[in-house]
Amino acid sequence: MPFLVLSTYAVRKSAGYRNISGVIPLLVFFLCLHLNSSTVSCSEIYFNDYLSEKYYIDDQHVFLLYKIINWWYDCQPKDNYLLCGKTIKCTNLGNACIEYTQSKSVLKVSIPKGLADQFSIFKTCNQCFGPSNLRCIWQNKKYLGKGTAAPTKHLNQFVFLHINKIQARFLKNIEKEIIFVVQGNIRGLMNDGKIALHNTGTILKRCPGDADNEANIFPITVKIKNTSTNEMIAQYLGTWSN
Repeated sequence: MPFLVLSTYAVRKSAGYRNISGVIPLLVFFLCLHLNSSTVSCSEIYFNDYLSEKYYIDDQHVFLLYKIINWWYDCQPKDNYLLCGKTIKCTNLGNACIEYTQSKSVLKVSIPKGLADQFSIFKTCNQCFGPSNLRCIWQNKKYLGKGTAAPTKHLNQFVFLHINKIQARFLKNIEKEIIFVVQGNIRGLMNDGKIALHNTGTILKRCPGDADNEANIFPITVKIKNTSTNEMIAQYLGTWSN
């Protein structure tokens, strides 16, 4: 079925239907897939991939992202770029783990089972220009006061300094209501089967474009939110560097 859908796209495009930009066939494609030492410590986490972590392409819920990845591996050369540039995001709800060390006033927000493990968001070679870390560009004083967010080079833990125990307890109380949203644009397919949100390093299927200009055109963001109030707790932006 995916082959028929994507072939339909190619036929329509060759017939002059260039205004659809591959949106309709991809939506059908996705539909087919749809069918087929601390003061505060972590509590036990029950993780369910289907219920708690979800992926979206152009705001369409994708139940089986790995099937799209498998298709991309084997697709015809003329179809290599059908996914390029499209917005992709991952949401993860109910798996936050709040740890607080009062003696150091350090609070850690972790995702023990991992976050967005089907994404590659950091560059894979030191000499390449690409996203090297995430830095906090905004934080909510209601939750974090005058605390300072440390930059991070991975997605499974976010560290905040100078947090008092009242703020830590407040965040602990909403631990299971915290959602993480990782968003970027599809820029390639990595050798290890991950969707790359950058266009640098060892990429098996590379989307067209100039990596040096992608920091502004294709930003990578991570948002931490309270789902019960829809309030933003903190927002991170990928930092591009050599």
